[in-house]
Amino acid sequence: MIFKSIRLKEGFFERTIAFSDGVNLIHSVKNSCGKTTLLRFMLYALGYNIPNTRKIKFDRCEVEMVIDCEAVGEVSLLRHNDIAIEATVANKKRTYVLPEQQNDLHKIIFETENVDILGNLLGAFYVDQEKGWTLLNRGVVIGSIHFKIEELIRGLADCDCSDLICQEAQLSKEMTKYKQMFSVAQYKATLDEEAGELVTDSYEEESNVAVNQLLLRQKRLKAELRRIDNTLSDNKRFKKFVADMKLLVQAPDGSTFPVTEDNIVGLNDAIDLLISKRKMVSKEFAAISGLIDRLEKEKDKEYEQMEFYKSASQLEIFDKRIARMPMNPVAIEQEIKRLDKEIKSIRTKISNITRNNNDIVSAISNNVIKYAEELGLGNKETIPASYLFTSNLKELSGAVLHKTAFAFRLAYITVIEEALKIKLPIILDSPSGKEVDQANIKLMMDILKRDFADHQIIIASIFNYNFDEVNIIEIKERLIETGL
Repeated sequence: MIFKSIRLKEGFFERTIAFSDGVNLIHSVKNSCGKTTLLRFMLYALGYNIPNTRKIKFDRCEVEMVIDCEAVGEVSLLRHNDIAIEATVANKKRTYVLPEQQNDLHKIIFETENVDILGNLLGAFYVDQEKGWTLLNRGVVIGSIHFKIEELIRGLADCDCSDLICQEAQLSKEMTKYKQMFSVAQYKATLDEEAGELVTDSYEEESNVAVNQLLLRQKRLKAELRRIDNTLSDNKRFKKFVADMKLLVQAPDGSTFPVTEDNIVGLNDAIDLLISKRKMVSKEFAAISGLIDRLEKEKDKEYEQMEFYKSASQLEIFDKRIARMPMNPVAIEQEIKRLDKEIKSIRTKISNITRNNNDIVSAISNNVIKYAEELGLGNKETIPASYLFTSNLKELSGAVLHKTAFAFRLAYITVIEEALKIKLPIILDSPSGKEVDQANIKLMMDILKRDFADHQIIIASIFNYNFDEVNIIEIKERLIETGL
């Protein structure tokens, strides 16, 4: 994919910028002129949910971008709000609602339908000045957009873990609820230890017991009504079925007469008995339901009176309600431990499927080691394959972390190109970090010139870089201004 041009319009001001297929340098003499804003506009035009910069609100601007894709050729993207983007492909226009149809648009642009790949492509080819140079294998790319190497690998390797991932998500939701319950149970325990008015009084306890007993009785009666209704329905259907068969019964004297619904002996009596029983149960159910409502209203009235007459605070009312809530912290804690064990087991299964016997893992790891060695970060003896999934970033800082992030990105782009047969652009925002000297910058740029000469490279920086041919996009005081 190649960015060809972008047109930005803000109010009466408008600017069109053309990109070359090779190296593009978005340059300004000083910072805070709009270099990062231009990069974000490009991603915004692709349909991503990109945060505004300090000086420009994206949803108040009109953005039109032209890109060239390997499969479908030239694509025009027009976006003038947060909720939709109009794409023109082969002279056919279609509007995509965002974010719901973002993947539908990106399937055309990036030539894959795999959501695990689509959800992680931005983290592979875009390095943000704030988050990008500290992002290796998982974390925030920009705004609310995240990158996770496990998802990218599963997508590229065509590994389906959707069932396990759904199980993990469901169990995690349950775990959250149980942890909240446990917190309430612990809070209740502190209330029980306190003396005074916070502990429920005998009247309240008796009322709670009575209501609970009535609720149990109400539940049994409801089940009995359901059973009676099912039996009545079955008997009535059976009676009609027998009548519809047009059977004849022969008496001892040899005479015959037809079987009808009215002369089936015994069945009508059984139905009448069930109807009578249902009336009795229904009457009792209504009485108990009314009594429950009355008791609940009395309790609510009690709390209202307590608040009015005693000037009770919301906290005091909350404490009294919590104090009368039956909870077993031991049982809740056991359930939390069980869920935690089950979640860990599922995550281990997902991890094993992702990491083991996977050519994609080997390819990415080999490329990381290749570029890390060239950047002076180590070699295959000091960087194991498992380092690809490291969560320990504390040992990395400054220039080391900066160059490591660069090596990881190049490894991702290389393997994505091999798997999808597309060339992703490489977008770098401020590659010359505060702790990265010019010697390290030269190493990074030399790798780009040698191994990624056929990729479009877009760099935003106040510095110049030694490329043979560079399309310089100069920004003076402001990105969009009159006269440009």
